[in-house]
Amino acid sequence: MFLRIISLLIASSTITACSLLPTNQASNNLDVIEDSKSLMVNGNNSNIAPSNTSITPDRPFPAPTLYSLLVAEIAGQRQQFDISLVNYLDQAEKTQDPNIAERATHIAQYMGATKYTLHAAKIWANSDPENPQAHQALAQAFMIEGDFSNALKHMEAVFNLVGDSQFDYLALNAQELSANEKYSLLQQFEALIQKHSEYSQLWMAKGTLLLQLENYSDALISFEQALSLRPHYTAASISKARALHKLEKTEEALAWLDELHDQQPKHKGIGVLRARILIDLARYSEARAAFQHLNQQFPDDQSIKLSLGLLNIELQEYDEAIATLTPLTLSRPIANEAYFYLARIAEIQEDYPRALLSLNQVQQGRQFLPAQLQTLRILMQEEGINAARDYLSRTRSQHPNFNTKLVQLEIELLIQEDDIPEAYNVANLALNEEPDNTDFLYSRGLLAEKLDNIEQLETDLRRIIQLNPNDAEAMNALGYTLADKTNRLAEAQALVEQANKLAPNTPAIIDSLGWIHYRLGNLDKALVLLQSAYSEFPDHEVAAHLGEVLWQLDRNDEAQDIWQQGLEANPESSIIKETQKRLNTDAP
Repeated sequence: MFLRIISLLIASSTITACSLLPTNQASNNLDVIEDSKSLMVNGNNSNIAPSNTSITPDRPFPAPTLYSLLVAEIAGQRQQFDISLVNYLDQAEKTQDPNIAERATHIAQYMGATKYTLHAAKIWANSDPENPQAHQALAQAFMIEGDFSNALKHMEAVFNLVGDSQFDYLALNAQELSANEKYSLLQQFEALIQKHSEYSQLWMAKGTLLLQLENYSDALISFEQALSLRPHYTAASISKARALHKLEKTEEALAWLDELHDQQPKHKGIGVLRARILIDLARYSEARAAFQHLNQQFPDDQSIKLSLGLLNIELQEYDEAIATLTPLTLSRPIANEAYFYLARIAEIQEDYPRALLSLNQVQQGRQFLPAQLQTLRILMQEEGINAARDYLSRTRSQHPNFNTKLVQLEIELLIQEDDIPEAYNVANLALNEEPDNTDFLYSRGLLAEKLDNIEQLETDLRRIIQLNPNDAEAMNALGYTLADKTNRLAEAQALVEQANKLAPNTPAIIDSLGWIHYRLGNLDKALVLLQSAYSEFPDHEVAAHLGEVLWQLDRNDEAQDIWQQGLEANPESSIIKETQKRLNTDAP
């Protein structure tokens, strides 16, 4: 199955104000971190310039060391922290002195030099293994580097030294780890719980990882265990509510939050989570009332004002939304989002010039690309493809960091206009400047297939695989195309089976395997695979393949039912219509 194509523009056209409301996930960690003020957080000097206090040695240093440290201190006083760091780190390595290593660690933290922070903190912890601050600094350095396993080992060292350590903080920051890394970390936490089952933060950390892994039932058990050990553990209480909501025990979650709110009426995290759950339930009037109350309590919180503005959009209270959002355009941290949603209101009101003016103000942040999509949609509607392409050309020159995405948008616009040769030309020109850009290679390969240039498709996909030998998507696309367009079935099967090893249980890959077995004449095997793919991903292309296999097995009524389902989902599906025509399904 050759599925990949840029879909940002198509997806954007279906966005509603409701779908742009801040989600529960967006603030998952804020309310919990608020209640995880830890030694690790409070002890981080990364935002404070290193003090001018000199090292007082515990033992005499040789003259070269003293001279190097003196140079480092003078450099630090002159704000030349790079020189200061180099000298301190050099002497930390040579002397293995914990005081020097500590100083080097703090300077590196202040500079944001993560690799040097890690190196210095290792020397500090190794030279002073009984110092909890050294292990704390090293744990944080490992976290910044993404090595949570080693971070946890040093957090355990802190716990063993002082009887306390912020394990929950580590788990909260593991959000971006892969599932396999989270499972490995979970095993470490479970081993710690075996040794320290009475420590509530370990249960909280375990529950947090389980929540991230979408094991909501076990997460709830862990949060409740943490609360049984520490009844007023606010972070665990909030996380319990989140787990209840994920388990669709929504009324129970709201009742629990109401109880927490009665106990802590000024706690922002409790109120925000309750309001976001109401948004998830599409109870927008109640959610707005909740955010209005939060806005009164926390008038300087701009994210609350933004949420209130978006709820007014959802409730079609556009004047109130404009009144709420417009002042936010004066605040740099949130101005881009405010302009984006003001443009959304203008578009709803069909005031397209005003919408374009607001969109033009979105210059960065997470709404930058959605703003480009919205601009293109308006330009296509009001002025046509040439105006949209001119706009993209200007935007690429102004925002070179977004060049790849903007080129892909132009390609998709041309595909929507059914101008495949020009789309191919755009991809070709982009590859002249960036010959190993895998996104451009994939786009050109897809377009080459549409132009029946299988040789170019194969060249581009093999180049992607050469650049990234674990690219299962490229392997699958090449294997499927070889099976569909050529007789090189053995080669196609090897590619798709390798893709399946790299990304098991992926519906698009299972579909490709099914299609290969169909082409090989293994109808029963093909049927099992295609049924599996269709049950997980009822796409019209999979429907075309499954229907064809059923037809060849003389299960014509079932085939027609599957094709009909595919056409209901995608009435313009050319692959289903071509399949039906090729098989002459209308013949008596």
